[in-house]
Amino acid sequence: MSWRKGDPPFSQLIFYKEGKRLLFVVDMQNDFVDNKRGLMAVPGGEEIVPGILARIKKAEADGETVVYTLNDHHEMEEDLRSQEEKNWGHELYGPLKEALKGHVAVKKGYYAVHPEKLMEALTNAGKDHLSMDHIELVGVDTAVCVLSNAVVLRNLFPDAKIIIRTDMTRAKEDELGRKALDVMKGLSMEVL
Repeated sequence: MSWRKGDPPFSQLIFYKEGKRLLFVVDMQNDFVDNKRGLMAVPGGEEIVPGILARIKKAEADGETVVYTLNDHHEMEEDLRSQEEKNWGHELYGPLKEALKGHVAVKKGYYAVHPEKLMEALTNAGKDHLSMDHIELVGVDTAVCVLSNAVVLRNLFPDAKIIIRTDMTRAKEDELGRKALDVMKGLSMEVL
């Protein structure tokens, strides 16, 4: 940048820092991602893991806040597995376990995080959550938990730019996934 006649002195220039960015990783647990043993595995869930790992590394390098959800589904009546198998199903999938270590975990019951639990988790982690202006969602299932969490985030951060990464999300049923993406577009979210 060169200084031109009429420009203010360098000391008077205002530098705007881009607001807070949040990477929100949805339900990347064994039961939803592992297509061999997962109780509720989403087809193609394993395929999006490398992209999510790369996105987490970028978020870390750029100083973004990373939040991931843990769907607490231990008490499902139809789940007749041993407790050991249930615990395995609840764990983060493969390399994501290590990649998400040290980031903000939020447990959720069914479809979406409770807004107060999310804000509490961010506060406890020392994250400035009041000025989030760019939120990116990745994970599974596009038509259920990604959609539900996107709606919660839209309500918590109404002015934020919310992006749904289709290259890093998957739905159990393709048609429902497409419809969910249309709903999110209708809620002023960007679908990439």
